[in-house]
Amino acid sequence: MKNPFEKMPTILLADEIINKAFRRAEKAASAFTPRGNIVSKARQREELRIRTVSNVIRDNLRKVLNRTPGVSTLPLFYQELLDTLVDKRMFHKALASINWAVKTIRALEERYVEKVRYSRDPKEIAQLRREFYGRVASILKDINDNLEYLNKARDVLKDMPVIDLDLPTIVIAGHPNVGKSTLLRRLTNAKPEIATYPFTTKGINVGQFEEHWLRYQVIDTPGLLDRPLSERNEIERQAILALKHLGKLVIYIFDPSEYCGYPIEEQMHLFEEVYKEFGDFPFIVVLNKTDIANEDKIREVEEFLRERGVEPLRIAAENGLGIEELKKRVIKIIKPEMEAIVRNMGRIEGE
Repeated sequence: MKNPFEKMPTILLADEIINKAFRRAEKAASAFTPRGNIVSKARQREELRIRTVSNVIRDNLRKVLNRTPGVSTLPLFYQELLDTLVDKRMFHKALASINWAVKTIRALEERYVEKVRYSRDPKEIAQLRREFYGRVASILKDINDNLEYLNKARDVLKDMPVIDLDLPTIVIAGHPNVGKSTLLRRLTNAKPEIATYPFTTKGINVGQFEEHWLRYQVIDTPGLLDRPLSERNEIERQAILALKHLGKLVIYIFDPSEYCGYPIEEQMHLFEEVYKEFGDFPFIVVLNKTDIANEDKIREVEEFLRERGVEPLRIAAENGLGIEELKKRVIKIIKPEMEAIVRNMGRIEGE
């Protein structure tokens, strides 16, 4: 799976497109040798200018449309992210304005070429071409705010995380410094790919591992699932909604040693919020750093979790303790869905 916006081009603004089109038209006219009388030569030269300006402008605008995916064609995860990052409605409106400009300029081109062909006065012919220039320049200035908006949106969207949407995804949650990144490295047996999440200060960490020829995807989302909902802004809340389209399992990490800097009480409070937010998801809860944590603290967390019907697993991600057992639990939950995906892919290839 690639970032659906990675091919979105740099977008020229109105003045840049106008100048480019007018320069190209003058260059084409200078290299052209018309034939016939004065009127015929004027018609040919001005028609060439009109068509060149129209083609250059429409080609630049069409490139934006052709290389930018439509909102409705995106998977729900990316639709939610799009709405989170740049406002889905505004994005659609901006693309629609470009489409309008392409059609309108094309119609003006045909109208003014026809006027030029019927005119018998070289001065009038030149005036018609200037009038066409003025009208297309006005159209581009009308959509310039949308061009500026799309250019800014592109800068954000090209840094969207690249995630394989065909794979069941395990989301890691918990306070900062509880060992999420360490666990991700242990599970995936590789250095996680770091992809920028523009609405957080850190990024999203993505890793995968294979077991019996099946691949599993694990992500850690710094800045999203590491503090209470009451402390998150609207953008972060929407980003969490986007994760719901992606995740199939949540691994929640406690640090009973409290070396992470957060008391057990705060960790319990955050767990309850995340557990409620992702209530439809299966949860695996692990107690990390149990090799250095106080046994009383460990038991306090375990009792808290068992009262809520959750059986925790003790691990020490730094030295690999409990990782294999954790991986077995993950596979037991996710494997049936992964096998169903593989079977479905096999049916599609066989059709």
